[in-house]
Amino acid sequence: MSQKKLKVIVYSDYICPFCYIGFYRIERLKEEYNLDVEWEPFEIHPNTPKQGFKMEGLSFPPDYLEMVMANVKRLADEEGLTLKFTKTLPNSQLALFISEFARTKGLYDKFHKLVFESYWLEGKDIGDLSLLIELAESVGLNKEEIMTYIESDEPVNRLKKNMFELGRRGINGVPTFLIGNQFVIGAQPYEVFEEVIKNESRF
Repeated sequence: MSQKKLKVIVYSDYICPFCYIGFYRIERLKEEYNLDVEWEPFEIHPNTPKQGFKMEGLSFPPDYLEMVMANVKRLADEEGLTLKFTKTLPNSQLALFISEFARTKGLYDKFHKLVFESYWLEGKDIGDLSLLIELAESVGLNKEEIMTYIESDEPVNRLKKNMFELGRRGINGVPTFLIGNQFVIGAQPYEVFEEVIKNESRF
């Protein structure tokens, strides 16, 4: 194992099932490899209303959705996960914002994991501010400080910066993993991540 930690930046959104599967892949990889992992927000549906979208109202062909669901289930099965698919696609912006506040307090990882699990394992509405505050307070964050932060320009600017940076590179989807100097896009097989990590660790 390399003595120097390999930098891994992951761009993700909480409402993306492949991001949650990617989260588990990364957690497994951290147990085996010396990685410095940083998660960055990327909002995949910025036009989602605050109350969310009803899934049946989304303009995807039924065959496409069935194919996506089957692929998600297959990947989840590989990780031993049973995901809950809700009938409403929530607005993830507040969750992304509060996770950034958690980062400033050194509590990002705890909050990040809770949000993912609340949505994908428990089927909760992570667009609901009261739920997010409850999760945040459970890891030791202060409600008043959170409200001040999310009403500032800082989380918006960070989100815009990330979306611009990936757009500049021609990448418009998540999860996107920057492992060392190499991009891996999507919840690729575990072996793909291992190969890239080993290659990048040589430098």
